[in-house]
Amino acid sequence: MTHFLFFGTHPRLSLAEFKAASPHTKAPLTVATCAIVDDPKWDGERLMQMLGGTVKLGDVLETVDVEELDAVHLIDLIINATGVTPTSLDFGLTIVGGSPGVRKTLEKFPIQLKRALRDREIRSRWVTAEDGGMISPAAVAKLNLTSEGWDLVLIVEHGNVHIGKTTHVQDADAWSHRDFGRPQRDDRAGMLPPKLARIMVNLAHITDGETVFDPFCGNGTILMEAALATPAYLIIGSDIEARQTATTEMNDAWLVEEGILTSEDAERFKTFTCDARGVSHVLPKTSVDAVITEGMLGPPLRGGESLQSIERNQKDIEDLWRASLQDWKKLLTPQNRIVGIWPSFKTEHGLARVGLDADLADLGYELVNPLDGWDNSNDPLVYHRQGQHVARRIVILKKRST
Repeated sequence: MTHFLFFGTHPRLSLAEFKAASPHTKAPLTVATCAIVDDPKWDGERLMQMLGGTVKLGDVLETVDVEELDAVHLIDLIINATGVTPTSLDFGLTIVGGSPGVRKTLEKFPIQLKRALRDREIRSRWVTAEDGGMISPAAVAKLNLTSEGWDLVLIVEHGNVHIGKTTHVQDADAWSHRDFGRPQRDDRAGMLPPKLARIMVNLAHITDGETVFDPFCGNGTILMEAALATPAYLIIGSDIEARQTATTEMNDAWLVEEGILTSEDAERFKTFTCDARGVSHVLPKTSVDAVITEGMLGPPLRGGESLQSIERNQKDIEDLWRASLQDWKKLLTPQNRIVGIWPSFKTEHGLARVGLDADLADLGYELVNPLDGWDNSNDPLVYHRQGQHVARRIVILKKRST
């Protein structure tokens, strides 16, 4: 069976994460913020629990010509697929892709569906989003549309309609609890969103028995997501500030208290205080399988900083990365990876981008394209929220073979 995934606000980054989580999958069909995949090893529940950038996923039941879409046939299709004929039904419908004319036609489809359900004496309620777009994962979960109702998607491409039914949605409450519920947060220093941390962890391809290391651990967000999403044997965090490693340890303890992690999971954690440029003096050579880190983003920006000021931030961060990469080479073997963030700063006076692309060869590294074979454009993967002055470029590095 064919399946679909709906991505969040950064679809290309989410697509790269899915590729890392399902390396056996062939290149998908992408339409706007959605991907259609043919995956013989599909496990929707596992993927939904694992992926940070996917908000809903499900099964593609049939693909038809857009002019052949029929409400009566759709009802038969879903009843045959689920084996259940409801007496009452809540349903939502999301349309993705298509020309304005096609979309205008399809927007009438929920009314046709309600009439066809009424003809079968099935009471129905059409659930809509406030903005007329995708029904949110939270609404799908609250209304039980994956179990007691139908969350339908119509994905349009080149005159065809892929008819999908959602089976799993992202647990918004769990993500929010890990973000805002933990006892130690530092809004002034900037918080790495757990979803982005999870994406970075998945891009690192952690396997059973490996060691994960974050040398700028801050409040421990990456360590938390690595413990939840990977079978890593050891999850190490360090920071130049003892205050930060202390907050990491408090957050780790909270995860166990909340039942998010077990006490056995907590035994995988190790923290120490150290400058990121000198961690090789603490950890043994070739003892780390993946470095996953946000690094330093510099002081918080308000938007009025001078171009000279943000260029100084840029230079300070680039110097820190150069020295750190030289040190981390001693910890890594050639097949291992670094997943990091290089920030860009934007104010009303100019833009400064952190980047060491031209220096990587001399430093002994090379960039990895996580979408190789699916998207060979080599465009950077960027995470940015509207209104923020800092954008994050996610980079994947590996040691150059000698």
